[in-house]
Amino acid sequence: MKQIDDISVGDAMTRGVICVGAKDTAKYAAEVMDKNDISSVIVADKTGGVGMITERDILTKVVLKSKDANNVKCSQIMTSPLITIGPNATIDEAAIMMRDKNIRRIVVSEKGKIIGVISEFDIVKIEPTLHMLIRESSQWSIDAASATERGTIAGECETCENYSENLRSMDGRLICEDCREK
Repeated sequence: MKQIDDISVGDAMTRGVICVGAKDTAKYAAEVMDKNDISSVIVADKTGGVGMITERDILTKVVLKSKDANNVKCSQIMTSPLITIGPNATIDEAAIMMRDKNIRRIVVSEKGKIIGVISEFDIVKIEPTLHMLIRESSQWSIDAASATERGTIAGECETCENYSENLRSMDGRLICEDCREK
């Protein structure tokens, strides 16, 4: 059995990527997602994958703006260019990329061809602790330098690992009151 350190993106990714056309409508993209019970689709044209549409894209770029999904083209709401990673990269590298780019899925490509998608969920199935790494910056968005100016922060102390509702940034780490006094 493979160790966590040996698991590659290719081992964890979802194969069989589902695509829609750049000229297809947002409604069609939503129907494809619903029919296949997925939360995103790749937008492709004759050259290959050119973007991605997620359920959130449809919600924020179509529904919340009261646009008619029958008249909005996939090319208008897709995120482009595609963010890709190779199948031989580690799941740790994928998690770091997701965290740094504040995304939940990455297209896996090899030799210019899309071969799959790795999502936050795929990684969490293998190594649940990586979930915290991926979500770390997007959920907290705490600038360590100004964290003390904003008041207290609740969470786990990075020194004693006890929960505290009075964490402060010290040397780039969130530290509880007891550990700060030591």
